[in-house]
Amino acid sequence: VIVALGALLMALAVQKRWGRVRALAQGLLISYAVIVLALGAGEFYFRYIYADSRMDFTLSRENWPNRYIQRNSLGYRDREWTVDELAQRTTIFAVGDSFTEGWGINDPADRWVDVLAAHLGDAYAVVNLGKSGQSTVHHLESLNNYPYQTPDIIIYQYFLNDIDVAAKSNGMSWEYEVPPAPPLADESYLVSFIYWWLNYDRLFVNVVDGRSEWEFMYAAYDNPAIWDIHRAEIERVMDYAESKNARLITVIFPNMRDPVGSIPYVDRVAQVLEARGHPEILKLFDQAAQWPLEERVVSPFDSHASVGFNRMVGDVLYETYFTK
Repeated sequence: VIVALGALLMALAVQKRWGRVRALAQGLLISYAVIVLALGAGEFYFRYIYADSRMDFTLSRENWPNRYIQRNSLGYRDREWTVDELAQRTTIFAVGDSFTEGWGINDPADRWVDVLAAHLGDAYAVVNLGKSGQSTVHHLESLNNYPYQTPDIIIYQYFLNDIDVAAKSNGMSWEYEVPPAPPLADESYLVSFIYWWLNYDRLFVNVVDGRSEWEFMYAAYDNPAIWDIHRAEIERVMDYAESKNARLITVIFPNMRDPVGSIPYVDRVAQVLEARGHPEILKLFDQAAQWPLEERVVSPFDSHASVGFNRMVGDVLYETYFTK
């Protein structure tokens, strides 16, 4: 259509029968060229340059992970460790989800795990076992299946969607419906971005009961049967740490968009750990509440912790639990 329109304007601009039509077509041809160039530049930008870690449904959704996520032979976004390197150092396993993997953080050195490792120096090996989308049962699998070494210290990163597996096991399902995209949004990177940007607020609503993602999560914590299942999952992480005689430090990330509203649920998780004698818990709702939203999250679309917030977490971990 664009080419045909350009050809028509070109033909009208060079014909000599209708002078007024020729003058109008010549003027429109200039506007046409500017618009086509702008659209072409936009298409090029969103196809090859733009990268956002949370635009899940756009055609450019793979740009960010393809550009910034490199994994080692075990599938983690971490360096390759050897048995000898770990044997010679105090070994820390940082186990968690996308907050540990560093989703939205372009440079791995800016993650809280790496900031802590930089503080600790070569006497420590800080092994990153974080993977996006994982929850408590998966964290335990990562700990049990690591082949090279058992940890001296475990940093257990918890996020308030870790109850998801327990909720699903008890029949409480989280399902959202993706609005159907027009055909052009499945072909043009520019149109795809504009369409999903305009429709982003329509996503992430449970089709079963109309609840938002966080309403669903909080309801799962408030369900006694689901909470009992999830509490047992957390207990098994502590069982593992105790079986290895490993020091257990827990870092709990709140709802980064509403840290104050998530305080009761952060505290509920912390109480399970404290009751078993693991009081070293960094509850980040106070720190998150003190930061403006745009400074504590990666982007308007991605509510993972920002580079600055990651650095703060690494600094606080070191100062609180390792300087003594």
